[in-house]
Amino acid sequence: MHYTLSTFIMPLPLVAAWPAVMEAVNLENLQKRQGSIPVVPPPRFTTDRDNCGSHGKCTVFNAQDQLVNVASGSGHEWQAPGTNDKRGQCPGLNAAANHAFLPRNGIATIQQTIDGLGAAYSMSTDLSLALAAISIAISGDPVAGKWSIGGAFPATLGLLGQPSGIVGTHNRYEGDASIVRGDAYMHGGSVGFFEMHRWERLYGLAASKGGLTHDKVASQAYYTAQYSIQNNPYYFSNPFSGLVAPDAHNFVVHFMSNRSEENKGGILNGEVLKSFFSVTGEPGSFVHTPGHERIPNNWYKRPTSQPMNTIDTNVDTVINNQMYPGIIRFGGNTGTVNSFVGVDTGNLAGGVFNGGDLLQGNNLACFFLQATQAGLADSASPLLQPVGQILSFLNSNLGPQINALSCPQLSDFNNDLFNQFPGASYKAQGQ
Repeated sequence: MHYTLSTFIMPLPLVAAWPAVMEAVNLENLQKRQGSIPVVPPPRFTTDRDNCGSHGKCTVFNAQDQLVNVASGSGHEWQAPGTNDKRGQCPGLNAAANHAFLPRNGIATIQQTIDGLGAAYSMSTDLSLALAAISIAISGDPVAGKWSIGGAFPATLGLLGQPSGIVGTHNRYEGDASIVRGDAYMHGGSVGFFEMHRWERLYGLAASKGGLTHDKVASQAYYTAQYSIQNNPYYFSNPFSGLVAPDAHNFVVHFMSNRSEENKGGILNGEVLKSFFSVTGEPGSFVHTPGHERIPNNWYKRPTSQPMNTIDTNVDTVINNQMYPGIIRFGGNTGTVNSFVGVDTGNLAGGVFNGGDLLQGNNLACFFLQATQAGLADSASPLLQPVGQILSFLNSNLGPQINALSCPQLSDFNNDLFNQFPGASYKAQGQ
């Protein structure tokens, strides 16, 4: 039997109301539309998730612990990036660098990533280590142990190529269906194009009653995926970048919400969202300034005692996919719009992960951690080191997490299944 992830909808104990229709964004008021605008249906259910997510709600608030001090004299004052500083597509990483939680030049080691993202956002050690290690393996310098949140940087002597930074990882780390960035194929190869219609829809959700929530951002994830399918003939979703894009929608809610004693889970309103996304102005006259993302004043992160971890990364994405089937999908358009074909995850992963059980238990977290292998077999882009050495680097850093989750052993990916998709071999040009 052929499985595609969009066909699986599992029961969920978090259902708060059925049927229910969330506050909708009025698409007629969206400005600067581009292409065919998807119609987002009502969700199949709603949940009672707070902005810390379903896996573990935030139950404590400690102002001293959670205040992220970016005031003058704190050492974390906002500073615009310099000419040679690296900035990329991720607003959270850009803001962290602009406030010196990550090195201001945008190039970090694993330990700097762990320390900085923990201090700025209460990201757990395991999650920040995983994201840094994967970035180094796919786009960084495994000899020096560094990666770039933006573009290319000088390599250590002896490497076979130049580290591209994450902006050079199209379809390996960075991918289509971003929360606000346009697909590279639709913008001359640029992975950093800020599509105003995506932003205006997202802002409308944040500016509505209750702010941006996981339930609301689920509708944005559906919107962005459907927009790509309807407008990008080269739309492609591979095993890793195809999870990064929907996960990143939840990252915004997890990490940018402002916590308080009154709302321990946090609120993410339009003004806070604008600060993190480097947007000024009002609906109809928004202005985006690339690379100038900032952490707001008087902003409180999630408690350090309840950090976001690797499992959290995918739990809410699975729930979102149950609310709006089709958010998680692997495959692509075949050269024309609205021609999406899914791949059989059993064939892709040698039978280790099948569509029927991929969304159960810790399987998607296991798949997320191991799917990086699909991004290493890229003969068109010279690897910085032989694949075996890169895999050894990944295994040494990710192995403890994979073992702790009791993940099944995954030996390889059948990348030949992607040959039917022109977007799989499309090379973006960066920002």
